[in-house]
Amino acid sequence: MFEIMQDNVIRVWVYVPQDSAFGVAPGIDAVVRVPELPDREFPGKVTRIADALQSGTRTLLTEIDIANPDSTLAPGIYCTVELHIPRKTPSLLVSADAIIFNRNGMQVAVVNDGKAEFRKVNVKRDLGTRVEVDSGIKAGDQVILNPPVTLVDGSKVRALAEAPRT
Repeated sequence: MFEIMQDNVIRVWVYVPQDSAFGVAPGIDAVVRVPELPDREFPGKVTRIADALQSGTRTLLTEIDIANPDSTLAPGIYCTVELHIPRKTPSLLVSADAIIFNRNGMQVAVVNDGKAEFRKVNVKRDLGTRVEVDSGIKAGDQVILNPPVTLVDGSKVRALAEAPRT
């Protein structure tokens, strides 16, 4: 018959993975980017979420409305979506060179009163050269990079000034 289309507000559907789904709620800010418009970002807000995760994919169907007053965005285009989901627990980025994996699980060594102290960490995401951890260390801790295999809990250590990054 016919199709009615409104282009002053674009509605985007995105499937949010389970590990992020618990922070998604109506009102959460989103940013939409279109590869063909690299210098533009389109702000939006989550307007609706599904009642349950998809059983096959463990993802949450989420609806985002984006204002489109100048009709720059066409319905049906491909885009990427960044959701600004508030974190329930803060996380930190640590150099992958600091991670120790042994029979005690994932750990890092930190400098505490001139001695090495091993702390168990929970790795949330592996980003290649860095990992995101959400427990075991806090902002300001001096993490030991490339700890030698001979390093043990309580070993005397001395912190060196950080070399400038190139």
